[in-house]
Amino acid sequence: MNERRIIAMAADLKKIDWSAGMLWALAIGFFIQISGKVWMVSGSGRNAQIYLWLLLPALIFSCHKLISRRGSWPDRQYLPWALFLGWVALSALWATNSETSAQSFIKRGLLIGLYLVAIHLLLNRHEDFFRRALLAGVVVVALGALVSLIYQYGVLNRPMAYRAFRIDRMGISNFANYGWPVAAGIFNGAVATWAIGVAIDKKTNKWAAAAWFMVFAVLAVYVLMTGTRGAWFALFGSCLFAVVMQKSKRGIWGIGLCILFVLGVSFFLWEQILIEVEKRQFSGRGSIWVYYFEAMAGHWLLGHGLGTPFTYIWPNGKTISPHAHSLYLQQIYDSGMVSFGLMIAGLSSLCCKAWCLRNNTWIRLAFPALVFALIAMLTDVERIFTRPSDYWTVFWLPVAVLLAVPSRVEQS
Repeated sequence: MNERRIIAMAADLKKIDWSAGMLWALAIGFFIQISGKVWMVSGSGRNAQIYLWLLLPALIFSCHKLISRRGSWPDRQYLPWALFLGWVALSALWATNSETSAQSFIKRGLLIGLYLVAIHLLLNRHEDFFRRALLAGVVVVALGALVSLIYQYGVLNRPMAYRAFRIDRMGISNFANYGWPVAAGIFNGAVATWAIGVAIDKKTNKWAAAAWFMVFAVLAVYVLMTGTRGAWFALFGSCLFAVVMQKSKRGIWGIGLCILFVLGVSFFLWEQILIEVEKRQFSGRGSIWVYYFEAMAGHWLLGHGLGTPFTYIWPNGKTISPHAHSLYLQQIYDSGMVSFGLMIAGLSSLCCKAWCLRNNTWIRLAFPALVFALIAMLTDVERIFTRPSDYWTVFWLPVAVLLAVPSRVEQS
């Protein structure tokens, strides 16, 4: 009797569409990865959900393909990024005074690799699921930004003068808490880039476009109020690329209005702008970079090793900068010119692909988002070799989407 039940259960299991279940799990995990910072107050709980819903299905799929040897593997364009992740993790072996073990860094590299696989699966197996999860995440982040602005400046009456109060959290419990203004500006700016891409897409009808312009406006105002100059320039640059790639009249009108807005703000804040240019300049980054080049002597090829502390002590003797205030410099400090060369190779491949498939919908959306990340990383982003974090959305998401788009695809 028990044998019959087991056989019947096995037959029922075969009838289940595991592919559909996996796609639902991936979509849920992807949504959490983008928007979880807004509505999940526990960072460890949020990462646990990402591991469960997004990365575990990707791991199961990868193991199944490895064992069964069925289907095609991702294109060779993934190779530079696989080598990059492998080398960066390997560089932890020659790190000194690291607080994190080499095994932990290797695990981070595997997690990022699984993330690339997850996005590839979701985009290619069910594009509509991917789009809905992405846009739903963008809307939730925008709602978090809107509530944050209303509560901080409307309810708590924070000062709205230039950089008098730099917003970085909602202020209600621990919702939408990004920790510091720079992280808040970069994350919301990256999300805003996806919103403006959808808004100016020719396929978006005028009412939907108006709604997406509102989403973009909320996020752009939030980025403005963070006082993060790197995010400002990155958002402006990514918007220009979005307009160029979309080739829509709506985008040209939109960028024209943005330029008028920037000119108007510049007129009212002219004195503060002069202070920024003449006095603040790089906000002390010049001294950090001088120290960086001194510390890099003899370590250019292999770097100091991932995990080796970067410690710049400011002239006051109290303040310490734990990173080089430039992702590119920090990458070389951690893993040397080898890792930087692999990163450039991967980015060059993506740029060539974006040019060849420039009429593809996902290329037009993802490439401006990558441009945002590349500009923001000049002065602000610390590291991209991390566990699930804001910088997965900022950098690894556009990279993953660009990689996932088939090289031979009908351009639409």
